[in-house]
Amino acid sequence: MRYNGHLKALIVSEGEDSVNEYGEPISGEQESWGEEIPCSIKTNSDTRLGKYEDGEFRQASFLILIEMSEFDAVRIKLERLGEDLGEHRVMSVEPLTTVGRIQIMV
Repeated sequence: MRYNGHLKALIVSEGEDSVNEYGEPISGEQESWGEEIPCSIKTNSDTRLGKYEDGEFRQASFLILIEMSEFDAVRIKLERLGEDLGEHRVMSVEPLTTVGRIQIMV
């Protein structure tokens, strides 16, 4: 497979819950970004027409192919050819077993 980008998956590790100095519960979950995974990224839609009072925002959707492995991330960061495509919520993960790939839609 030809790669044109990398993705990093958000990893949530469970720890022990605790209480702070005010007696409020603190979650033991810790979030960190995993290692870069080479991938092929195809743009479904990409628009920078969104505006709000202080500026603009980007609405984008991508199809990503990675080699077959275990994948269960909820959020990912994308980079294609040196351009940061941002952080996205995973909408669907579909194993393509006949070709040995996983298709991720964000």
